[in-house]
Amino acid sequence: MSWDSHVVVVTGASKRLGAGMANHFASLGATVILGYRSSLEEIQELVRKIQESTGNERIAYERIDVNDRDEVQGAFQRILSTYGRIDVLVNNAGVSYGGALIPSNPVEKWEEIIHTNIMGTINCIHAVSLHMLTEQRGSIINIASLAGLVGMDRLSAYSASKAGVIGLTRSLGKEYARFGVRVNAVAPGYINNTGMVDRIPEDQMAEFKKKIAMGHLGEVDDVAEAVAFLASPQSKYITGQTLVVDGGLM
Repeated sequence: MSWDSHVVVVTGASKRLGAGMANHFASLGATVILGYRSSLEEIQELVRKIQESTGNERIAYERIDVNDRDEVQGAFQRILSTYGRIDVLVNNAGVSYGGALIPSNPVEKWEEIIHTNIMGTINCIHAVSLHMLTEQRGSIINIASLAGLVGMDRLSAYSASKAGVIGLTRSLGKEYARFGVRVNAVAPGYINNTGMVDRIPEDQMAEFKKKIAMGHLGEVDDVAEAVAFLASPQSKYITGQTLVVDGGLM
């Protein structure tokens, strides 16, 4: 398929997995809007690098703090005003903190995780929903996690938040299907260069990799390819699903 006429919005796109997915869609030829919350200089430099590496000049950015409902609404209205359409929304923005859910750890950290990862996703979907439902087309891909399916030690709040994203995906897949809008999720396992394995000591990494059926960590492109598949007409009969990209770990 040709992506030339498609507009893709990726939240949390300033680094790591989000930046990789934005770069992948740009390489396919789509118009890509990078949502960011960090420094303006950082996102401008990333846009320049993506344009240079892909040869695609139709790359832009919008500040989208997913926790700020008014800011989210304003950003999506500006995108629609500028480009006239949004074909794909990738909800990637999220936060995580390590630590067990025990009395000595502050509950505020868990509140932030739950609010950002679940309500942040809902805020973005709400902002784009009228456009997609009216146009009766569109694909929404929520970035979940293996943690939302199996639970992970010292990541209880994060696991709960991603389980919530998976549940949201299932329900919205049914609610939006009659309008021609598909909602799916991708649940990455352990992916290189994303911070996912930072808490695993180097001397334990070899043993950890043995738990993965394929014997190695994934790459950002592995996740990006899965997201692009779910965004494309090749998956036109798939909705409400969570695609696990974990090399057989689960």
